[in-house]
Amino acid sequence: IGNSAFYRCSSLQSVIIPEGVTSIGDSAFFRCSSLQSVIIPEGVTSIGNSAFYRCSSLQSVIIPEGVTSIGNYAFYECSGLQSVIIPESVTSIGNGAFHGCSSLQSVIIPESVTSIGGYTFHECSSLQSVIIPEGVTSIDYCAFQGCSSLQSVIIPEGVTSIDYGAFNGCSSLQSVIIPESVTSIGNYAFFGCSSLQSVIIPEGVTRIDYYAFHGCSSLQSVII
Repeated sequence: IGNSAFYRCSSLQSVIIPEGVTSIGDSAFFRCSSLQSVIIPEGVTSIGNSAFYRCSSLQSVIIPEGVTSIGNYAFYECSGLQSVIIPESVTSIGNGAFHGCSSLQSVIIPESVTSIGGYTFHECSSLQSVIIPEGVTSIDYCAFQGCSSLQSVIIPEGVTSIDYGAFNGCSSLQSVIIPESVTSIGNYAFFGCSSLQSVIIPEGVTRIDYYAFHGCSSLQSVII
């Protein structure tokens, strides 16, 4: 399915993608604001940049085994999206892939993923929990910024950096364990995490950048 194939088909409500399709191009269903359901078949290996950008009526999507990459802004501001299943075949989730999916409550990131792009889950205000798999080495800039319902996050061994604004504004986050592998905590990383009560910073951390824990008004103890 080529780039911009159904660009701004604002009355399109459902689509069945047939067997044999191997890729969904960039902006293929860009701003199909009435699109409620889509079936992506086995055989598709890539979902392009902005493929379902602002498909605000889309409620759920199953990404089939075989897909290896989810493009930048692929599901950007799909504000009705409540659930998504990401298969083990996916190795990368692009920048802003689920940015503004404000109804998304939970997501399981498979072990196969090695990179989580910047702004990936930015402003997913209903997201309550997330498990970041082994194999991820960095949490990019603003990846979970504005996830105001996020209460818990597990950061695995292997992550070496928590980037700029990664958990900025996660006001419901109560605790976080930073693994031994982390060497730097970026600017604004936990800015405004007003429910955060305790934090243990491991031996390997050599730098905590400015405003990293600014506004963590419930923080009672910190071990550096």
